[in-house]
Amino acid sequence: MNNKNNIDANMNIEDLLTMKSKVILASSSNTRINYLRQYLKNFISTNHLINEKDFKHQNKNPEDIALELAKQKAKSLRHIYPNDMIIGSDQILVCSRKIIDKPQDEIEAKKNLLFLRNKFHKLYSAIYVIKDGKFYFKQCKHAELFFKNIKTEEIERYIKENKKTVLSSVGSYKIEENEKYKFIKIKQGDIETIIGFPINDFMNMVHKNG
Repeated sequence: MNNKNNIDANMNIEDLLTMKSKVILASSSNTRINYLRQYLKNFISTNHLINEKDFKHQNKNPEDIALELAKQKAKSLRHIYPNDMIIGSDQILVCSRKIIDKPQDEIEAKKNLLFLRNKFHKLYSAIYVIKDGKFYFKQCKHAELFFKNIKTEEIERYIKENKKTVLSSVGSYKIEENEKYKFIKIKQGDIETIIGFPINDFMNMVHKNG
C-alpha cells in the first residue's frame, strides 16, 4: 500500500497547500482576506506591486483583462516569494459596454452609482495562481446583477454611510450591504464571483490532486 496516498487522503486543504510553501494572497482587500480564511488559517496577505490602470483599459474583452490583472498581481510578488504559492485576483465591472473603475472620490462614486441605476451590469472575477514561480491555476467567472431604480437621495445616503466601501469597490458598492439597502438583484452568479474572489474550484482541485 502506498504510504504517500495514505498521507494525502488524511490531509486537509491547508496541509496540502502549506506542506512545501507559504500561501501568499496578493491583496489587502478585507473581503478577500476574510473569504480565504474560510479555507485557510495561515497565509500572508500583502499588496501587489502593479498599477491597475496600466492594464484595465487595454483593447481586450473584460474576462481577458480580469485574468491579465490577476496574473500581473501574482507575478509582481514572484521575486519576493520565489518558492511559494501566490494568488492574484481581480474584478472588472461592465455596464452598457463601459468598464467602471474604483472611484477617486465620493463625487465619482455618486456618478458610478447613478450610471448603474436601473441597469443590468456584469462582474468578471478572476484568480491566477503561481507556484514555485510558475503558472499553476487560473479561472474567470462572471455574474450578472441589476441595480434597482432607487432615488438619488438613497444613493447619497448610501455613500454617506459607507464611505470606505464606495471608494474601494468597483461600482462603488458591496453586495454584503445589500441586505440592508436592497438595491441589487442578482440575476446570475454565485457569491464568490460577486465579491471578486472565485477560489472554490481551485481549493477543490488542490484537495483532489493532493
